[in-house]
Amino acid sequence: MVDYLEGKPGMVPEVKEAEPLRGVGEQRGRSQGATMSAVFASWNPQFVTLRRRSMAQMIILVATVLAWYLGYLFLSAYQRDVMGYQVVGSVNVALIVGVGQFVSTFFIAWAYGRYTRRRLDPLAEQIRTGSDNGDADTRTCHGGKAGRP
Repeated sequence: MVDYLEGKPGMVPEVKEAEPLRGVGEQRGRSQGATMSAVFASWNPQFVTLRRRSMAQMIILVATVLAWYLGYLFLSAYQRDVMGYQVVGSVNVALIVGVGQFVSTFFIAWAYGRYTRRRLDPLAEQIRTGSDNGDADTRTCHGGKAGRP
């Protein structure tokens, strides 16, 4: 069996060792080359960076949206006097914060799209271009094996 599948983390299989993996994606209609490319691309340091950036951005955005929404719920449930304060005419704090939820949702979506276009898309395109050119082999000078970054 291949070393990294037996629980020895940090090693990329040699091309000859990855041969048994060639049929893994075929049941979904993928070609054999695409499966090999996916195996090597998942160990690519650029791909790991892409995953880390994407995950970090996702965690930040989810935490921000969740905190903002739970804050709104907390204020609505336990601070009725604050939420009922009339700002202008019949417009109270609850209405402003509620509309602020919608505005902030659109702002966060715009900011995420901008971040993705600037930071994630160029890296993904670089990985995709490298994979298409046959540069998906991530073996380095470490004895034919690449360490996990």
